[in-house]
Amino acid sequence: MTKIKSIRTKVWSWKGPTVPPIGNFCTNASDALWDKGDAMASFRFHQWLTCEVETEDGTIGIGNAALAPTVVKRAIDDWFAPMVIGEDPFDYAYIWEKMYRRTHTWGRKGIGMVAISAIDIAIWDLMGKLTKKPVFKLLGGRTKEKIPVYASKLYSQPIKNLQKEAESYVKQGFKMFKMRFGWGPKDGPDGMKKNIELAEAVREVIGEDTDLMMECYMGWNLDYAKRM
Repeated sequence: MTKIKSIRTKVWSWKGPTVPPIGNFCTNASDALWDKGDAMASFRFHQWLTCEVETEDGTIGIGNAALAPTVVKRAIDDWFAPMVIGEDPFDYAYIWEKMYRRTHTWGRKGIGMVAISAIDIAIWDLMGKLTKKPVFKLLGGRTKEKIPVYASKLYSQPIKNLQKEAESYVKQGFKMFKMRFGWGPKDGPDGMKKNIELAEAVREVIGEDTDLMMECYMGWNLDYAKRM
């Protein structure tokens, strides 16, 4: 069986114009702080990493990572790639455990797991190409005829704009929706009222017989969540 001969990473950076987010467009983990500056900077994907895993026969699997890509690239290039080169890609479970266990001292979450994920995705893509099968066949095959999906955006914004966006998803046929709260613990009772206004505005458009999910991006504590 052909073995992995190289792993290449590249960070792609957006060079075009960017638009800063409006205030309170989404809560985040820094909402528990008296925070200054741009708390959402690490959530914007102006850079992206691609990871190519190539075997001896020239087949290339492609993985990716969106979070902290420059740091993830360094972790892959310096630490993870040497562990994986020379391995049989079909020993994917062993390779994953090898990467995870050999980085216990500094990994187990965060950058380590993002780097492992980028390589693991590439290995699965590689196996699909080597076997000439879609990856879902390698993961157990088809289990249903259709997969339910939901519209996932609806960030906090002026009510009319929010409702217009929700209406566009209804017209596309969606029956499930996920929206984002804009206010958290530091915003007090007034923020709670504004969050409820957002939810009511979306519900008014999508009706009562649909699923509406709420996202607060790690921005609430237990007491605030219970009160909401």
